[in-house]
Amino acid sequence: MDQHEIILEVRSLKKYFPIEKGFFRRTVGHVKAVDDVSFKLHRGEVLGLVGESGCGKTTLGRCILRAINPTSGEILLKTRDEETVDIATLGKKELRVLRKEMNMVFQDPFSSLSPRMTVLDIIGEPLWAQGVRGAALEERVRQLASLVGLNAGHLNRYPNAFSGGQRQRIGIARALATNPNLIVADEPVSSLDVSIQAQILNLLQDLKEELNLTYLFVAHDLSVVEHIADRVAVMYVGKIVEIGSTEELYLQPKHPYTEALLSAVPKPDPRIVENEIILQGEVANPANPPSGCYFHPRCKYAQDICRSTVPPLQETSPGHYSACHFADELELEGVLA
Repeated sequence: MDQHEIILEVRSLKKYFPIEKGFFRRTVGHVKAVDDVSFKLHRGEVLGLVGESGCGKTTLGRCILRAINPTSGEILLKTRDEETVDIATLGKKELRVLRKEMNMVFQDPFSSLSPRMTVLDIIGEPLWAQGVRGAALEERVRQLASLVGLNAGHLNRYPNAFSGGQRQRIGIARALATNPNLIVADEPVSSLDVSIQAQILNLLQDLKEELNLTYLFVAHDLSVVEHIADRVAVMYVGKIVEIGSTEELYLQPKHPYTEALLSAVPKPDPRIVENEIILQGEVANPANPPSGCYFHPRCKYAQDICRSTVPPLQETSPGHYSACHFADELELEGVLA
């Protein structure tokens, strides 16, 4: 991993969905799905993006790939030509050219593959869009199938002939078809059995090493992210509340929300007494978030400043950032390595 080469930089990214009412569909408010998010991703790195359902993880990933258009902000990608382009401002033609440099592995291998297309057509679709045809396309698809552990003799079968794990391998092969540098993996193992999860995680890790890939790995399960991510970013109601190296964040969390998430990670040693933190109340409404720190209504450490002032994302130690007013004072409990 090249710690110095930044392949992706997100600056103040926002995605607000309008709330419309009445016959004339008048906008009466906004759902702040992604709310002023900034981070950097280095070449060859895996950045885990974690948080509860509805916190904006998937929306952030899709904004980065321009599957949906962001409201504002910058998405700076370093291309193969060593140029830095702002994905957020590209037109359709420019975006089509850039598509080959970034791709996505979807969460559900059952709904993300067309049941009317053969595996050959599914994996080859991005190549077709880039102008590859005939024998060259079929040969490339066979290489990709072999790379992800699929039987090249099954390319003329349809997705319903494959298990969940095999379907996810098809999805991964499709994502790799155009030799992308950046892969956004949107909860790629959450719908799979635990035994199959390990196989897919190992495959993704092997592919990263072999092809020098860079991943934004979206997940809600911290125990999954621990095994693949170099760094972890924690999201809560559209904002990143903590980001740091996996080891440091797991051992010494600096945000109360991260502490609560880590307390739910299963402990493999039966002698360790479970001490799960049960958060009170509900996740804040992104259409009407609370004042100050969005987490303060559920935080047992909250004080008056938390209710009135939004905490900035500040560096608490080299490379470790937290959006908590008391990050340097609290002694939060992590998990053992």
